[in-house]
Amino acid sequence: MIKRPVNYDSISGLSKDPRLQDIFNSSVPPVVVFPVSHAVGLSVIRTLEGHDIPILAVDFKEQAAGLYSRHVVPVLIPHLYDSEDIFTEGMLTIGSFFKKKPVLFLVDDEDLFLSLKRAGEFEKYYRLPLSPWPIVETIVDKGKLYRNLQGKGYPIPTTWFFSSLLELDAQKDKILYPVIIKPTFSTTFRRIFGVKAKQFDSYEPLRKFADETLEAGIECIVQEFIPGGGDLLYTFAAYSDDDGNTLSAFTGRKVHQYPPDFGTCRLGVSIDHPELEQLGRRLLKILQYRGISLTEYKKDPQGNFRLIEINPRPGDWPERLAQLCNANLVLTAYRDSIGSRVMPHRLNRFGVKWANIPEDFYYCVRGYRLLGYPHEHRGFFGWLKDIRGLETDAFFSWTDPLPAFVRVRGMFRDFREREMKIKRSESK
Repeated sequence: MIKRPVNYDSISGLSKDPRLQDIFNSSVPPVVVFPVSHAVGLSVIRTLEGHDIPILAVDFKEQAAGLYSRHVVPVLIPHLYDSEDIFTEGMLTIGSFFKKKPVLFLVDDEDLFLSLKRAGEFEKYYRLPLSPWPIVETIVDKGKLYRNLQGKGYPIPTTWFFSSLLELDAQKDKILYPVIIKPTFSTTFRRIFGVKAKQFDSYEPLRKFADETLEAGIECIVQEFIPGGGDLLYTFAAYSDDDGNTLSAFTGRKVHQYPPDFGTCRLGVSIDHPELEQLGRRLLKILQYRGISLTEYKKDPQGNFRLIEINPRPGDWPERLAQLCNANLVLTAYRDSIGSRVMPHRLNRFGVKWANIPEDFYYCVRGYRLLGYPHEHRGFFGWLKDIRGLETDAFFSWTDPLPAFVRVRGMFRDFREREMKIKRSESK
C-alpha cells in the first residue's frame, strides 16, 4: 500500500505541523521544489540525494510522483494552483516559515517566469538560482533571442520575423522550404495547437496557419527546418555565473524522443564533444546568463551545429546524467546560490544512458507505429540494443522506488485512453 501524502487545505497550518518543523528550522539552507509530478522535479530531487540538504517537495496533485520520494518532506496543497495570485501567496507563505532562506527550484516555465516577474516578492523568502527577468526574457522570447544572435553571427537556422500577414507576404519570395512556424513563447501555442512547432512545404498553408496564430494573439517566427531525426539533436547543459562563465558543463545527445520531430527525450546519452561544449559556453557568455540552462542544437546536412532553443531551467535527462557523470548542475546551482565557492568542472563519464523506460519501451515497441511514425519503430530487440549502457531511469531507483510505482500507474492509464481514442476515431 502506497502511503498518501498529507493534504494541507490550509497553508497557514503548515507552520504548526510538527512533521515540518525540522525542515523549517534547519540550519542548512533547504531546497523547495515545485511541481514534482513529472520527471524534471524528481530529477532535481535525485541530484541532491546524499548531500544532507533538506528538500520540501510541493505539489497540488495527489499522484505527483515526487511527493512519494523518501528524500523529501512532501506537501500536498490541492488548491495551490487555482490562480496566479493564489499560487504566489501560497508559495510566499511557505517561504516565510523557513529559518534559513531556501533555494527555490520552479521547474515549469510559467511558474518560473512568474517568480522572476514578481522577484521583489519572492526574493524576500527565497534564493532564486538564475538571472533576473530582463535577462531571462531575452532568452525565452525566441524573437528577441534569434534577432540578438543573428546580429552576432551565432549559428542559428535562417529565421524570418513577422508581426502581420503584410510583413510575412513581403518576405514570401525569400522563404526557403521546408520551414517551421514556432512561437516566441511556447506555452499558449502548445495549448491551442497541441504541438511545439508546425512544418510547411509551401507558402499558402504557411500563410493560413500564420493567420491563425495572429488571430490567437500568439507571436511566432518562421524558421528554416533542419532535416533529420532526433538522433541529430544534441544538448549542452550547464550552470553559469553572473558573467555567463560556465561552472559546470555537460554534453549529451538524444537517442529517442516522442514525437520524433519536435518532441521530448525518452532516451539520452552522455558524450564527449568539445566543439559542442565550446559553442554552448560561447552562447552563455553572449547572453550573460546565470543559472541552469539546457541548450539544444541540431546538426545540419553539412555537419554544422545550429541552435534550436535554450531553456533557462532544469530538465530531466541532462541534469540526472550530468550528476552521474560528475557534473552536478543542480548541486552547483544550490551551492552558488548560498554563496559557496564552486570550482569550474565538466562531465568525465561518457556513454552513460538515461531513459524514461516505460514510455520509451511503449513508443519503440508499439507507440511509434500506432501513432503514425512507423519509420521510428524499433521492436523489442532493437529497443534492447538501444538502451545498452543504461544507468538510470526517469522515475525508478532501487533506493527510492515509490515514485516509479505512482508514475507508471498514471502512465498506463494515459496510454490506454490514447489508444481507445484512436480506435474510436478509426471506427467513425
